[in-house]
Amino acid sequence: MTDSAPKYHLEQIYNPEHAHPDEAHSVLMRLIPEKSRVLELGCASGYLSGYMEKMLGCTVTGLEADSTAVAIAQTRCKEVHHVDLDMLDALKIAESGAPYDVLLAAAVLEHLKYPENLLKQAHTLLAPNAIVIVSLPNIAYWAFRLKHLAGKFDYVDYGVMDRTHLHLYTVKTGRELLESAGYRVEKLFTAGSLFQNIANAAARKLHRNLPPAIMPNLSAYELIFIARPKITTH
Repeated sequence: MTDSAPKYHLEQIYNPEHAHPDEAHSVLMRLIPEKSRVLELGCASGYLSGYMEKMLGCTVTGLEADSTAVAIAQTRCKEVHHVDLDMLDALKIAESGAPYDVLLAAAVLEHLKYPENLLKQAHTLLAPNAIVIVSLPNIAYWAFRLKHLAGKFDYVDYGVMDRTHLHLYTVKTGRELLESAGYRVEKLFTAGSLFQNIANAAARKLHRNLPPAIMPNLSAYELIFIARPKITTH
């Protein structure tokens, strides 16, 4: 990465052949239906947007606050907009692409002042049975529990303790964020869990379905929620 590159950036678009099958990007991209219309919040430099368009045949609308990242993303994805996601009308610029089949918010909501407002805004842009994919860092990860017990709560440049994070999440509070914004959580996946990686590797070797999340609140570095808009009745 060069000095002029944005903070969250890959030199090439995501390539599953060069990634561990259980890392966050791999899990996220396996959840995206082919040829779907995707609204990606916080698309960074478009490394996932580009993969979804080029390899999955999706139509992606990316929204990103970093102007340097936007310039790169626009070379990887057909539609990318520079927008502050904390604005009250942040999603207005994406209305022309609605309805969307997928709302993807990967490692972005923790950076926002009011993530619940953004999730509520998205309702009017989503198809009735749209899939909502949200990844959040897990502050309850075992390594951080040990550090906190030792009185260490030090911020760094990347990861769960990224100094630009405005919110900290656990399985419980991540679920509450989505449910309070009008979504129904259907499933939870994890990334960065040694236990999960071992269990998944064994399942793949035996040609079996991957096991459910193993002790996610303790063992997961990143939490990946799958949700859908709640059906309202009048």
